[in-house]
Amino acid sequence: MKKIVALLLAVVMLLGLCACGSTSEKNEDTKAPEQTAANDASIETEKEAAPDTITVLAPPVMNDYANYVRTAAEEYVKTHPNITVEVIETTWADHQDKMTTMCLAGEAPDISYSETGWLGTYVEMGVGVDLKEYMDADMLADYDEGTLSYTTLDDTLYAVPLYISIQALGGNKAMLEEAGVDVEKVQSQGWSYDEFLEAIKNGTKDGTWGFVFANQGITTADFVNIFGGVAGLTGSFSDELKYAYTSENMLNLLKVMEEITSSGYMPNYTVAAGERLVMLQKGETMVTGKAMPLFETNCRTSTAAVQNGTAEEGFIEMEYVFLPMPTLDGVKANCYGGGGLLVPFRNANTTDEHLKNVVEFYHYLSSGQCAADVCDAVMLPALCESGRKAQENSELVQSEGNAIASAYCTSILVAPPTGITAEQSANAETILNEVIVPKMEALIAGEATAEEVYKIICDEAFALFGEENCETGLIG
Repeated sequence: MKKIVALLLAVVMLLGLCACGSTSEKNEDTKAPEQTAANDASIETEKEAAPDTITVLAPPVMNDYANYVRTAAEEYVKTHPNITVEVIETTWADHQDKMTTMCLAGEAPDISYSETGWLGTYVEMGVGVDLKEYMDADMLADYDEGTLSYTTLDDTLYAVPLYISIQALGGNKAMLEEAGVDVEKVQSQGWSYDEFLEAIKNGTKDGTWGFVFANQGITTADFVNIFGGVAGLTGSFSDELKYAYTSENMLNLLKVMEEITSSGYMPNYTVAAGERLVMLQKGETMVTGKAMPLFETNCRTSTAAVQNGTAEEGFIEMEYVFLPMPTLDGVKANCYGGGGLLVPFRNANTTDEHLKNVVEFYHYLSSGQCAADVCDAVMLPALCESGRKAQENSELVQSEGNAIASAYCTSILVAPPTGITAEQSANAETILNEVIVPKMEALIAGEATAEEVYKIICDEAFALFGEENCETGLIG
């Protein structure tokens, strides 16, 4: 619905995520003969340009995204007949591994989906592209300047955000209300950790967990990145650019996880990313994470299937509600913004001329109608002027309460601090994947205590970053 796009957009504007400007439009009827001749010559030159093939690695950013890119490419090549686009489809389960393997082999795709946390690793591999070398001023001016901190490392712009995904919690409205939660109040004002704990306690019953969070393997990182907001952790680095997961905030987060699992309100075993929404749709949990506004569509579809008798066994009718993250006493309300990006890459055979073609197609996929279509699918406002203009005709189906919660979460987004280096980002990802993830799995299973896991994280981080470059107190 247009009013929902406008509501979200208004909050984005308040955050300063305003576009620097937009490409000026020219009146075709008033072109001088010289201009027309020059344009005709340009078109002729383009038609005679050397053939070039661009590869795109495409996970399911939206339903059937790989085919969406193929269709978009068919439209693009009508005006760029020398370009051929090859799309390699991946799943969320294999995308990052496949991407990393291709990069290490010198065979990186030309364009791939990434998340902000992975970007530093790819830059350290030497496959990143300085966009400002290949995007002209008009292209760059289309994108909201305030969002580019998500994709800038060492003062170099390596990508433009396709969207900033607000990631928090989702729940079954009827179950939450039965557990004593004022859902509308929580959606518009947030809630405390104590209120959340009481809710999931009341919502835990035979066959139903109060709370489930995806926490198997790499998805355990989401618990730190997203649920970390409960303890005031909004990223791997503080505003002083010190490593943040050695702070007292991290110990508080680990104690929260220990409390929730040991109390029996959350499974003491790992839950795969693909399972947590299904558990919500089957009534096996009252609250789930990570969650995003777009899950409303999934739940509406499954409920319709229940009503017409075509649903999978065990699915129930339910109304999905998007919820902000609770916070401990003294912690400012916050929301994790996950940058969903398309990223251009170089590989062992990349030429300068090829990169120019890649970045031009990359801009096409990241702006205008292409950006609008993706952002519509994930129920978020576009982050470029051309995308927002295309969204003016969008028909988003989102409940009023979820739209209010989306706007509230957008208003408390915390962007990463500026000045993070590629080395810092890559090192943080290494500790997250090799130390924090397995140790937190042990904590969930009751095989380690919060204090034991915290000490291991600190020891590893001090060795990698140096203790002087790590936070050791409470981050305000």
